[in-house]
Amino acid sequence: MKYDDLPIFDLRPHQPEINMYRVRLDSASDVYSMVKYIEIKNVFQVMDDSKEQYLIFVADNALLVEVVDGTRMNLRVNNISVEVATIFFNDAISFVPCFKYTDSEDVVMFTSRNFHFHVDNGGQFATDYYGMRHELIESIFSIESYVDLNDDHQFKESKLSALLTESKTVLYFPDYLLQVPNREQLINLMDLALRLRNVPFFILVLFYLRRSSIHLRFEEYENKVQKISGPWKEAILYVLKSKDGDNAHYDSIFEKQFFDLNQHRHLPLGDFIEALCDNFTRYQRFIDGHYQIIPTAKQKAFLKRLICAEECFHFSEVGSGKTKVILPLLCQAFLSNNAEAHKHLARGGRLKDTLIVLVPEHLVTDARTQVYRYCLNLNFREEYRVYDDIFALKHRNVQFRSMHRDYIVKKQIYVTSFNQFKKALTDQDICRKVYPHREHILVVADEVDDFLDRNKLVFNICTNKSNAFERSTLDLFFEVSRAAYSDQGCPHMLVESSSNPIYWKQLYDKFRAIFVEIQDASRSINKSFGIFNEHTLRHCTANISHDIEGYKSLIARPYESVNRAMPGSYYSDVERTVFLTYVILTEDIEKYDDLFQGERKFISYEYWNEHFVHQLDFDDLVYGHEKLSEICEKHPEAKDGLARFLYEIILRRMEIRDKSRSVNSIDIIFNFDCIGFTGTPFLDNYPTADYIRHERNDDIPNMISRDFYAYTSEDLAASEFEQRFATFQGQNSNVLVKYVPSDFIRASTDEMATLEAIFAREEQLGSSNCGAAKAAFNAIVDLCGIFKRSSIHDVCNCIINHFGPDRFHYLYHIDQSDNSDRVLCIKTGNDIQYDEEFYKFLCKTYGADLRDRIFFFVDNRNVIGKDIPFQLIYQKHYGQALFTKSVVIAHDVDDFSKIWQAMGRSRTMNQTEFSIYKSDIPESLQDDDGVAHDIKSLELTRLLYVANCDRKMAGNISSIYLTLIALFNLAQESFYYNDKIVNVFLDKMEDTINGKVSVHEKELVHYVLGNVVPAGILRHIVTDKFKKSSSAVVSQERLDEAKLEMLLRHIVRQKYEQRLPSHDIFDDLLLFLSGEQRSLMEISYTKQHQKQKQKQQNKNQDSDAMGVFDEKHQLSIKLSSKNYFEDSRGGLEDEAKSMLNLPISVPILTLGYTLGGQQRTIDVYPTLQFIYSHHIHQEY
Repeated sequence: MKYDDLPIFDLRPHQPEINMYRVRLDSASDVYSMVKYIEIKNVFQVMDDSKEQYLIFVADNALLVEVVDGTRMNLRVNNISVEVATIFFNDAISFVPCFKYTDSEDVVMFTSRNFHFHVDNGGQFATDYYGMRHELIESIFSIESYVDLNDDHQFKESKLSALLTESKTVLYFPDYLLQVPNREQLINLMDLALRLRNVPFFILVLFYLRRSSIHLRFEEYENKVQKISGPWKEAILYVLKSKDGDNAHYDSIFEKQFFDLNQHRHLPLGDFIEALCDNFTRYQRFIDGHYQIIPTAKQKAFLKRLICAEECFHFSEVGSGKTKVILPLLCQAFLSNNAEAHKHLARGGRLKDTLIVLVPEHLVTDARTQVYRYCLNLNFREEYRVYDDIFALKHRNVQFRSMHRDYIVKKQIYVTSFNQFKKALTDQDICRKVYPHREHILVVADEVDDFLDRNKLVFNICTNKSNAFERSTLDLFFEVSRAAYSDQGCPHMLVESSSNPIYWKQLYDKFRAIFVEIQDASRSINKSFGIFNEHTLRHCTANISHDIEGYKSLIARPYESVNRAMPGSYYSDVERTVFLTYVILTEDIEKYDDLFQGERKFISYEYWNEHFVHQLDFDDLVYGHEKLSEICEKHPEAKDGLARFLYEIILRRMEIRDKSRSVNSIDIIFNFDCIGFTGTPFLDNYPTADYIRHERNDDIPNMISRDFYAYTSEDLAASEFEQRFATFQGQNSNVLVKYVPSDFIRASTDEMATLEAIFAREEQLGSSNCGAAKAAFNAIVDLCGIFKRSSIHDVCNCIINHFGPDRFHYLYHIDQSDNSDRVLCIKTGNDIQYDEEFYKFLCKTYGADLRDRIFFFVDNRNVIGKDIPFQLIYQKHYGQALFTKSVVIAHDVDDFSKIWQAMGRSRTMNQTEFSIYKSDIPESLQDDDGVAHDIKSLELTRLLYVANCDRKMAGNISSIYLTLIALFNLAQESFYYNDKIVNVFLDKMEDTINGKVSVHEKELVHYVLGNVVPAGILRHIVTDKFKKSSSAVVSQERLDEAKLEMLLRHIVRQKYEQRLPSHDIFDDLLLFLSGEQRSLMEISYTKQHQKQKQKQQNKNQDSDAMGVFDEKHQLSIKLSSKNYFEDSRGGLEDEAKSMLNLPISVPILTLGYTLGGQQRTIDVYPTLQFIYSHHIHQEY
């Protein structure tokens, strides 16, 4: 077993010997402290007799220790040479043992329980004075937020010692500012300070930790035993600003570690921004006599415009430093008391004391890192908080000053994702706090076009329940699915025998439409639906094991429903799920092998006799071990019966909605003052909170500049279009692109075969252009998810197979669990962080040739806004782009915004050539010269760009419907909407949908059109859309009150698929508002089904799986246990388990029988466990 070609274990012996070692490291510097040496345990020795080497794994880094001449050691962290040193950084962080880079003054501090710092106990250091150093971390408690198994947010108090992990902290010369990316690192550093006996270091970390914590509690006494004393108690009292903690000497030390922004209260905004930028440079690495990142004049001007401009959202080119520079500077401006800045940030309303930073889910880690790095060391002694979880608002200790005047916290910053914020606004506890305070809150949205994407507007929070499908309903679903799949025509006899034949006929038409759709768009991405397991969930975020548990029921769900829009998945489109499940059963039955193995024992003799009597032996089928896929391969005629058997099991397990609440992005725009920025500024237009606050009735101002929009209705000349496109490009003014037909992907059945074909095509293009066989590209951006089911190791193997082992040495990718930057070594298979240290190693090893040795793979989850690091540094140093040529797999994606975002993963677009693989390119727009052209001169660019502008402006039926819901919520003074029509498919099946839709229409008419402000907003929104239509009938339409009401009713009926053509102007208006939709059913229209932790019933039929009981049916029992784990190992000690096994005194079944002339009775008593199961209705 090897790591980085270093042999660690010899696995050949029958009983391999594995030895762990301890290594002692002494400081190489002339500076000494109380720490005499560092001892590291759990160390591996490299098995090489020619040299003595040791390998240490710490905080996702590899530390190699090499003994030289038996007297000294060479140390390398990720191949970068370091030495142990004790360094005096400043008065606050002084004499700390750490690792210093041998070629620079930057240092690394590792925290790990495997590191022991030997502290001198002799001389003046009294052991009783410092003797509690190991216990203090046990006496500090923190309130932590977590998500329970019901997906509810809870809080618990934890000892800091229980939260310790390993971490790596880098401090940059010459300022040595303490910068951390998260709270976990602060907790680790606090433990390190305690073990080093370094009181000033402890104080500094505690200042930071308080600012990022919900609540810290210090347990001074336990059972009359004092646990916190000496200098540690003094330090804590000092940080808490207790009367007993005043210390002017400490103030003089720590004040220097914080930037005082409040001294600039009366500074003009331009001068204040200059001061912020001067401070900003001191956070950066210092290389070759200057700081690595210095805000440019353009970035300063953009920040000023962002703060001052009347428009709330702003466009800045892809790669212009919005997240890395603008966002932290904006947060610092908010935390200051600069009068002019806060006057503008008020946005015409009240002064803001709360900032909520919203980013796409995959960018939360990056955004949090930036805010933590730059916002914890400002304004010494000022009480403000930085939270990385919006659900901190649920805790009673987190309040707003407008509601609690004695609340000491003056300002708060929250960093969260779009959907988490929407989810928070469905929580009643949070709504009670936020709604009355909303005018004091400023929302900052990064990638605001994604926030307002018509397909991602809504977030639903649902409670689910088991379905109650009758067998006849399951038979109908199966027969209609089979008929639609095989194009046999609707099974009329069976349908006519149902209680609602019209529904099943419509369902057949819908299934046929879905089938036609997936033959093209979805087949190209290996089915954009499928069974979720640990392989298909590799692209999910956060708790993957929880997701796997939730989806084990093997119900087909759109892959894209997890992360991006999928046709028809709004309102949890059960009908689509039902049909896709049948498709998977038919085309990829192997995925159901495990399910079949667990369920085959339930095949009855009657079912066997009906479906398998001539093909399979009953005992072999029910009790055998042959896999489902093997049976179908040997006996294809039995496949239909097996599919029917599994289909019924799967559908019985499928949960349906019980209750639903929803919040959409428009609700946030209406209720909060917002500002934001994006690199692809195509978005719909809505009134701002200030417009609504002043009850304006004039034209709605543009939320973002539209100078570069180009609509079909304008019919621009080529020169005018290119001028507008150039305005959109900004500094990326010389982008060379070739559109490559990707229709060949549809014929491919294997993801890696597709990748191999792309490699071959690019190699062919490269050789035709350069006269060399060497591939001319080193980056692939998988925009549409072609390689969703392949791991990064599959991609690595494909690269080796095609290019050989020596063409590329490293493969860049993005970690699917935390979105961090990783590099996979192609030779050894090691997967490590792609951080500054490793980048420096690559530069030392390869120099300017680095770009020829690293291949960049960007998956579809990280297309929007993800920064691939070090590109601009590489360009500045070597005068060339790190991405030589980028291949963008757009294929069936027609959204130009997303294509441009995918191209923007190259931060040097002017120096990177692009191949954009696109399907269905008209023959007239294809060119065979193999040469890249200026993107704005290509006719296909214009086609995509104009269609994108039209699409964003028009929206679709769901986006205009959600606008109605947001206006309804506005009239109701609510953030969220309680959905009245929860299960559309059930209402359609039971023929109750029309009545519910009519009630819903009246409700919206009353509250939206019955209030002046919402009615005016709706009229302005739809009128502005109609004016830009390319249809004269639509663009010339003027809406009076009667027509506006009729339009609202038509929109609602169309949304629920209940509208029939009216053969008048409303057909044209609805067609325009439907975007690409061209039918009554929402087949080609997309709406994101937000990923939720579904509480799926995924157990076998003979096990106890249950839904959540209504509170009125619950019996609450509380038990206390000092150590439940130990109790669970015993028998009767486990009271909870014992209770579940106790019988209930009411029989669940009474059986009377006669035996020997005597009447007898058997009573069957249920256990509590049995009552608490899916076999029993909760009402019982």
